[in-house]
Amino acid sequence: MSLLDRYIFKELILPFIAGIVAFTFILSGSTILFNLVSEVVKYGIPLSHFIQLFIYKLPVVIALALPMSVLLATLLAFGRMGNDLEILAFRAGGISILRLVIPVLIFGFAVSIMTVWFNDYVVPKSSKSAENLYRSYRDSETPTIKQNINFTEYDEDDLPQRIINVARIDEGLMKSLTIAEYEKGSLVRLIRANSGRWLTTGGWEFYDGIMHNFHITDTRQVTIIQFKKEFINIKVNPLDLNNRTHKSEELTRSELRKVIQVKRDMGRDPIKYVMDYHMKVSLAFASLIYAILGASIGLRPHRSSSAMGLGISLLIIFLYIILFSIGMGLGLSHAIPPLIAAWFPNIVAGTAGLLLLSKVVKE
Repeated sequence: MSLLDRYIFKELILPFIAGIVAFTFILSGSTILFNLVSEVVKYGIPLSHFIQLFIYKLPVVIALALPMSVLLATLLAFGRMGNDLEILAFRAGGISILRLVIPVLIFGFAVSIMTVWFNDYVVPKSSKSAENLYRSYRDSETPTIKQNINFTEYDEDDLPQRIINVARIDEGLMKSLTIAEYEKGSLVRLIRANSGRWLTTGGWEFYDGIMHNFHITDTRQVTIIQFKKEFINIKVNPLDLNNRTHKSEELTRSELRKVIQVKRDMGRDPIKYVMDYHMKVSLAFASLIYAILGASIGLRPHRSSSAMGLGISLLIIFLYIILFSIGMGLGLSHAIPPLIAAWFPNIVAGTAGLLLLSKVVKE
């Protein structure tokens, strides 16, 4: 690492840390505290658990604050260097604008990779702990046995392939099951069993039941079989239906992939989870996009201050949020593929940043 790189990194670190603190404080006050205080009063959560809930919820906010802090740090660092004529001195010494930008891009990329890891390991664990603690108060009187669980599995032609009803699930054991299986929309088998369970190797095992097999060509011909044990290859884990629905921030990307597959197996549209899956990475790489934007604006010849740097940061963040909302809307409505929709704000903002940066280089 050259002396120039170390110098620019040093200029970025302190504003970056200050930005994390400032944006975390602002975001936590507007997104966490207000709702949390009302829930504490409503469910009588003690102060110690209130503080614990607040700490558990902070990683989500920090993950959002990281890209914003990169933008603020870049604007402040180059703004300070511009005011002190250091950028002019660098250029007079034969150092190009692109050379000054390289350490900023490396910094933004490193923060993006760190945010990907942070979103996939720290945020899900803390969010899950917060939700479990909160629900321990909210659902303290809710029975643990789930009743009347239904779901439908569809084939590749979007026709019902299997309809399952479970009367209840008690400690992982399914009671009073009814399974109707179809072939190209026609009923071919009906199974009733007293109990059943999910096998860790995959599939369901049923006990003490009766099976009716219907012939497609001759509806009057029925084969009846009583069984003590019957195995059926069903992809969906019944415990996934029994457990509470987890929010996307509580899930890692691998867990989100499983949820998406379960939704598809059940014939439901998983677009929200697909969007959340791609957003986990695209939002993390907003740090790199903000680094490009911050460099392209900060390197322009102008007098700057910390207040102006913060103001410009907030304006860019506001515009990014608008692009984010547009991309999310286009993705959820299936107007464009989810991957492109998730990266839409990065594509637009990144293109604008590169155009501004090329203009600065030509100047």
